[in-house]
Amino acid sequence: MRIPLPPQAVLEAMGIKPIPLFMLSAWIKAATKCGFNVQPLFKEAGIKIDLIRLEDARVSPVQLISLLEQCVALSPPDKHFPLVLGDTFAFESLPEFETLLTTSPTLREALRVADLARRMVLPWLTLDVKEEGDLAKVIVGLDVPIPNVVAYGLPLQLVSQAILACIRKFGRTLQGSETGFVGVTMQGPPPPNAAQFEPFFGVPVTFNATQDALVFERRILDLPLEGAFPALHEQAHFLAEQRLGKEARRQGVAAEIEEFITRDPSLLALGVEDMADRLNLHPRTLQRRLKDEGDSYLNVQARMRHRLACQWLRQGDVSIDDISVRLGFSDRRAFTAAFKRWEGNTPSAWREQQV
Repeated sequence: MRIPLPPQAVLEAMGIKPIPLFMLSAWIKAATKCGFNVQPLFKEAGIKIDLIRLEDARVSPVQLISLLEQCVALSPPDKHFPLVLGDTFAFESLPEFETLLTTSPTLREALRVADLARRMVLPWLTLDVKEEGDLAKVIVGLDVPIPNVVAYGLPLQLVSQAILACIRKFGRTLQGSETGFVGVTMQGPPPPNAAQFEPFFGVPVTFNATQDALVFERRILDLPLEGAFPALHEQAHFLAEQRLGKEARRQGVAAEIEEFITRDPSLLALGVEDMADRLNLHPRTLQRRLKDEGDSYLNVQARMRHRLACQWLRQGDVSIDDISVRLGFSDRRAFTAAFKRWEGNTPSAWREQQV
C-alpha cells in the first residue's frame, strides 16, 4: 500500500526541486502516438504551459512520474507509453545538447554527453558504464533523495524503461546500425505487456535482473562515428555547461552550490566563506539566501556527500577508504556511520546490493 508523499516544501528541502519542462514536445507526440491527449493530464496536475516562456516552466519530478503512470493507463494494449516516450524524445528545446550529442566522436563520448544532459532533464538519473571482458553495459539508476522511497510506491520502473528506450534510440541513430547491441536487463517481474519489449529493443530482454541496463559489445564504445565534428562539439560543450550553470542559478543558491560540487567534488572541502567567495557573495548573504530556501550550507554538503557516495559506490572501481577520503571524512568508520544514517546499511553491503 502506498503512503502519501511529503508536502512539496519538504521535498524541496530534501533537494527535490522543480525541473524544467524541456520534454513537453516528447510527451505530446508520445501521447498522440498512443491515441490520447496529454493536455488534460497536465491541466489536472496544475502544470501551466506557456510556450513563450517555456524556459520558465517548472514541474516537480514526482508529478512527472505520476503523469507517466496515468499515461500508461490511458495507452492501448499494443503500446507501452514509456517505450514510446523514450523513442520520441529529442533535445528540441536544448539545441546545444542536441549538437553535443550528434557531433560525438564515439559512443563512449556520447554517453558522457548523456550524463551531462541528464542533469538538466532529470537530476535523479544515474548512468554508469561497466566494461567486463568483451561486453559493456549502460546501467540506468534513479537516486531519489527520499528516505524509504519504496514505501511511497513511485513507479520508478516506468522511468527506467523510458530512459533505456531513449538511450537505445540515440545509440541506433548515432551508430547508424544495430551492430553490437546484445540485450536488455530489467529489474522486477515481466509486466503484462512484456511481449512488446523484445520487438521494440530488437534484442533479448531479461526480467527479474539485478539492474536496468543495455548490454552491448565493448568494442563499439570506441568505434568512430560518422557525425564527429570536433570544433562544433567543443563549442556545444561550452554552451551546455553555460546552460547548466544558468539553470542552477535559476533554481536557487543551493542548486548552484550543488552544480559546482557536481563538476568538482573537491569543493566539498570548502567552508561557507570560501564557497561564498566562489559565488561572489558575502558569507552572511549566502547563509541568508540558503535560509530563505529552507536550507543550510551544512545540509547541502551532507546531501552532496550522500549523492556522491552512492555514485562512487555504484561505479565499483573506487575503494571505500578512498571514497571516505574524497568526501572529507576523518576515517572509514565515520563514513560508515554517516552512510548508515543515509541508507540504513553499510557502504560495503549497499554496494553488494547494486551488483
